[in-house]
Amino acid sequence: MCQTLGLVMAVEAAAGAYDLPAALGIGQTPELVAMVGGGGKTSLLFALGRMLPGRVVMTTTTRIFAAQMKLAAAVCLAADLSSLAQKLDAHGRVLVVGEVAGEKAFGVPPDLPARLLARPDVDHVLVEADGSRMRPIKAPAAHEPVIPPETTLVIPVAGIDALAAPLAQVAHRPELVLALIGHAYAAIPQRLTEADIAVLLAHPQGGMKGVPEKARVIPLLNKVQTTDQLRAARQIARHILCQRPTARRIPQVVIGAVKTEQPVHEVQRRVTAVILAAGESKRMGQPKQLLPWGDTTVLGQTIRHVQAATVHEVMVVSGYEAEKVEAIAAAAGVAAVHNAHYATGEMLSSLQTAVHHLRPPHPAEAILVMLADQPMVTPATLDELLAAYWRGAGDLIAPVYNGRRGNPVLIGRRYFAELLALPPGEAPRALLQRHKTDLVLLPVDTDSVVQDLDSPEVYERLRPL
Repeated sequence: MCQTLGLVMAVEAAAGAYDLPAALGIGQTPELVAMVGGGGKTSLLFALGRMLPGRVVMTTTTRIFAAQMKLAAAVCLAADLSSLAQKLDAHGRVLVVGEVAGEKAFGVPPDLPARLLARPDVDHVLVEADGSRMRPIKAPAAHEPVIPPETTLVIPVAGIDALAAPLAQVAHRPELVLALIGHAYAAIPQRLTEADIAVLLAHPQGGMKGVPEKARVIPLLNKVQTTDQLRAARQIARHILCQRPTARRIPQVVIGAVKTEQPVHEVQRRVTAVILAAGESKRMGQPKQLLPWGDTTVLGQTIRHVQAATVHEVMVVSGYEAEKVEAIAAAAGVAAVHNAHYATGEMLSSLQTAVHHLRPPHPAEAILVMLADQPMVTPATLDELLAAYWRGAGDLIAPVYNGRRGNPVLIGRRYFAELLALPPGEAPRALLQRHKTDLVLLPVDTDSVVQDLDSPEVYERLRPL
């Protein structure tokens, strides 16, 4: 049986550091938020409405079940908003719908949400802009979604349970889903993959359909409650964030379960792994990154482990023996940048070379700084650091083993300018020393983070037979 995510996260760093508004980047500035897709939009509508500060109007441009109106503390009909101010004073949250007929409450005109937000007594407007017949995923028909043009944030939603059953059972309009992800309509038992859901959420005719030009887009992977579901959700998020066309529009992906006490598990942001492989290895007597390691090299094994972790990009910094280092990187399908000052700049100049290449408009929000001679550090250890970052522990994180701080170190974008400003002769650890109160020390159960290959004796002792 799968272990529940709540039990796992209770003992991990910074579990549940985000609430829904923070995860979605909603603060004091008034927002018009539209929710599309499947997998729990109505639950998100009411959960977010409860958590937002100020006075909130919730509404729909399509329709909701009349029974769901009972989730609201107060309701107004769009045809008569005369009591809206009074109800906002009394409750702080009000649901506005169109005509109620039988089991359905119909939507409001698409121009009404912006007019509501313009009122002085309204701080945020939330709009369910799509219908999915309670399925975890969907593809929009020609008339969908109905996103108000003034929308500032669009949230494409998908339930992780879309992976758990045949397509016909989990998808609203399965034939359109298959068309968008590039498959012909096939047999009913066909199931989707993590990559399929990522394509659907980021597709210009899927989760991105009808998004206003200036709106932010933050997908939500909902109903994630087990470790297996978290692993799958991470892969979906990774596929989304690795798609270059989405870089400008999608800054992050939220993973959570909005109907639980801990609605947000992780906020996935792009991380570039930077492997420093420019050194001359004077103490070793030869470039240790080029030494044999199993069926590859020290650098080759380090790259393999990084690629198996959940980073979104890998960059190797070359210097000494650049041609050989860059050939190893190229064979692994990894980009390399050259540090022309490797002989005098030590490790800092290599890190500054990488950060220089990651300046805007590059979408990376953090770097995971890896030493080339760390083939012992496994993907699982790397993912512990990444998970701490995505759960909001901080954006300056280092592993600790038995009280010793080690490598790799995760550094958020807000420190990039300071890294670039460090003078020659400084070491990257100067940044950590300057920000001791911000530095998160993450305990790990492996000494690999404090080992390196600084001598032939250590290399011979650690290398695989």
